[in-house]
Amino acid sequence: MKKSLILILIIISILTFSQTFKLEKVLGFSDISALTFKDGYLLLGTGNGEIIVYKDGSYYRAFKVHDNRVNEVTFENGFIVSASDDKTVGVTNLETGEIKLLKGHMKGVSSVAVAGSKILSASFDGTVRVWSFPDGGEISSQKLGPSVVQIAAYENRYVVGLANGLALIRDLSNQSFSIPLKAHPEGIKKIVFSENGQLIATCGGNTVKVWNASNGNLVLQHDHVITVNDLAFLDNDDLIFVADDYKAVVLNIQKNEVVKSIDAHNNFVLFVSSDDGSIATYGMDKTVKVWNANLELQYSLYGHQLSVNTVALSSDRKFIVSGSDDREILIWNTEKGIAEHRIKALSGVRKLLTVENNIISCLDSNQLKIYNLENGKLVKRIKVGTTSTMDIALQNDRMAVGFYDGSVALFRYPSFEEIWRKDTEHEMIQTIDMNNKFIAFGVSYSDPKDKIGYVEVLSADTGERVFLLEGHRGNVNAVKFAGDFLVSGGEDGKVILWNLDTGSKVKEIYLNEPVSSLFVDEKELFVGTWNGSIKIFAFPDLTLKTSLKASDQKIGHFIKVGNHLVVPCGDGKIRILVEK
Repeated sequence: MKKSLILILIIISILTFSQTFKLEKVLGFSDISALTFKDGYLLLGTGNGEIIVYKDGSYYRAFKVHDNRVNEVTFENGFIVSASDDKTVGVTNLETGEIKLLKGHMKGVSSVAVAGSKILSASFDGTVRVWSFPDGGEISSQKLGPSVVQIAAYENRYVVGLANGLALIRDLSNQSFSIPLKAHPEGIKKIVFSENGQLIATCGGNTVKVWNASNGNLVLQHDHVITVNDLAFLDNDDLIFVADDYKAVVLNIQKNEVVKSIDAHNNFVLFVSSDDGSIATYGMDKTVKVWNANLELQYSLYGHQLSVNTVALSSDRKFIVSGSDDREILIWNTEKGIAEHRIKALSGVRKLLTVENNIISCLDSNQLKIYNLENGKLVKRIKVGTTSTMDIALQNDRMAVGFYDGSVALFRYPSFEEIWRKDTEHEMIQTIDMNNKFIAFGVSYSDPKDKIGYVEVLSADTGERVFLLEGHRGNVNAVKFAGDFLVSGGEDGKVILWNLDTGSKVKEIYLNEPVSSLFVDEKELFVGTWNGSIKIFAFPDLTLKTSLKASDQKIGHFIKVGNHLVVPCGDGKIRILVEK
């Protein structure tokens, strides 16, 4: 009997959690921590362990490889090799998506290099480990110092940079071979080999140095006016470096002469990489730029810099529109996976709706702005109140607006003729939704401690109160109508299902993490949280079907399109998840 009961529970568990989603696409980047450009692929490592890949200027793939910051990423023979603060080396098959994590380092892995059939990894634990490539079997390990911050390799020769600013030229075939380099007492930022392996370039402080790879002799020293952050060889005669003065500088090695210098970004330039005459740079302006060999800009890739709060989809599904705390609205080409238009909204973007060829934006201001979906041009600006709009909802030809001062207004759409306006006597309206009969809103407070989390239901025709629902504590962050029900979610971690006939509570569940957003379809309730989780419940019985981690930060107003979830995240990215 006991065994039968256990078997039944296992079967129920399998059925309950059979629905799973996997990461299909990541739009944008806000936390690039590593960059490389090789064989036509642009690879970006991020602060939360993702690797995003572009090819020929279009989005290609994304992988969640590590649990922490990616410190370096490289690409060889179809495999992405990455170093991370999570103490692992990642080996990712670009085509199949298979990921291997190589474990052995006791602290974060600072740098990786691939030389022939070997991977070399350097770590803050002071060791260099050698692994077979690409299967990842460990070959050897050697302690070289208190902390190894950089490594580069060419065939059997490799160079390690130590935390004290010294570098060592080593040889895999001769462990006793070691040539010390007094490189950069301020710390070594990068080490690279030339294409033919005869030269080694290093940077640190405001200095670039080039060394003979055979004997360690200093070939040149170039002093820049400010900190140099990264460098790469363009060929055997020229290298490029980027610096805190916003510049990308091409340096001829034989002449120790600057060939070209440009203002590459409008803030510090952090990374540079070169591939077959093309150059990629990334700066503190959170933009990747790709240049030709003459440093003429070919194209730019960009995303949101701060939390993405909302997304909307065009009716033909060709465009995704996103709004952020960075005061920008981006229009994404869904096929290419890149932002084609950047709209300066001039205020934080709380909510977006798409209607026909228009984007309706709810901004942290007393205005709504309407933009053309195809070109991003401003079509109309409508003043709807005297304080900031917090949320909007559209039902047929009527639009409900909730305001920071606690008022609610109803307008005709698209004329924006005011039908009625009501002071609810609450502190502020955090979230609003409407159907043909009702308008519902959730209340928020500047200091929510020990406050009742009110949900109020109004008549859409008159604005008169129908129900005052008390079930939450603190801010109510999301409300959604679903047939004969209303669903609310709060910072108290509760999700409550309300009966719209009686105003009574049907069911309540507790998530143990604050609710940030809700989405309901016919059979499922999707709940986003402030901790980056999405929990999916059967609807309306609210039994948990599955739970997934989409981000490390807040989930904004997301949408479901077919078997895809389009999820705006607090780390500045939009993640598209597909049901498996």
